[in-house]
Amino acid sequence: MLEINNLPAEMLVGATVRDNEYGWKLESFSPALLVAERFGLACLGGQIQFQFEDAIFEVYWLSADSSKRVRGESWHEYVHRSCNEVANEFRDLTANLNVQQVIQQWPGLQARMEAGSDPFKVMCFVAYFVTEAEYLSLRDAV
Repeated sequence: MLEINNLPAEMLVGATVRDNEYGWKLESFSPALLVAERFGLACLGGQIQFQFEDAIFEVYWLSADSSKRVRGESWHEYVHRSCNEVANEFRDLTANLNVQQVIQQWPGLQARMEAGSDPFKVMCFVAYFVTEAEYLSLRDAV
């Protein structure tokens, strides 16, 4: 897991922090990507989560990720490409998302929804943004 970094305040509109991860309401994520690019932050990607007071249901298979930085690619080029890749995958993911089907596949999540939770109030997209230095330190750590 990435350590939480200081993201620009403009990116935090519609975001929450939980367990050292930023999560955005689905309607707030695309604007956050645009801000990230403006501030030179690459997006590694993320996944959908349902966050409750006492539990997190990470739907890791519903993800949108960028590909790795290629040799010779400038940081500016990678930031632009990574944000665009994630934006496109996120758009496709949410356009085809059947929330009720996801809930029905997970008994624990289904029980919480049957107890009266609104899935759109507890669902978010958790994403990971990095500076060039953070990206290089991740690469060196592997």
